[in-house]
Amino acid sequence: MAELGFNPIGIDKENFCADYPGAFIKADLSDPTALPVTASPDLLWLSPPCQAYSKLTKSEYDNPREEYPTFDDLNVRRVIDRLDPDEYIIENVVTCEDLENPTKLNGRAFGLQFHQERWFETSFPIPSHVEHPQGGGDQCNIPIGGCRGRNDQENRKHRLANAKGIPATWDESHVIAAIPKQYVQYLLHYCPTTPHVNLPDGAPQQTQLAQY
Repeated sequence: MAELGFNPIGIDKENFCADYPGAFIKADLSDPTALPVTASPDLLWLSPPCQAYSKLTKSEYDNPREEYPTFDDLNVRRVIDRLDPDEYIIENVVTCEDLENPTKLNGRAFGLQFHQERWFETSFPIPSHVEHPQGGGDQCNIPIGGCRGRNDQENRKHRLANAKGIPATWDESHVIAAIPKQYVQYLLHYCPTTPHVNLPDGAPQQTQLAQY
């Protein structure tokens, strides 16, 4: 977002002041009555923890929702009501059943060398973009996860970081979880409060049914 000319304000209960490319506030958003921000933002982006919905935790627990916080536990909807943004985006994994009518994006659709689908609930319509025009199977050659303990672990992390457009100095878990810059640019292109953002390379202009 900073590279696209915006001034983002980050909020998290962990302190990322040293690395965040903008103003940062250390606070726990699960308590919406204690939010340190009073002005309504043009765009509110929320990335709630995914453990309650992830396939990995579903393989470990019969009901991960009892082990990890859900949207309800984190008061995601109350945070949106409290901050009253002009528009919002909620990002999570493909198995998150608490997202409403999500837009689906995948790296191969943007000509990237990895298969990583993410879902985004938005307050504005966005067409999903998950398939490469030619299928994209031959381009998905960077694995997402599953490389710990391998001889080429560090090389894979660097390749994935470079493909996503993020620093390769981040640790592996952050590189895997990071949202690729192409996804962000695609979403912001359709956001009414960020009209000057162009589509990323490899993403065709699509018409919403609501525009007919």
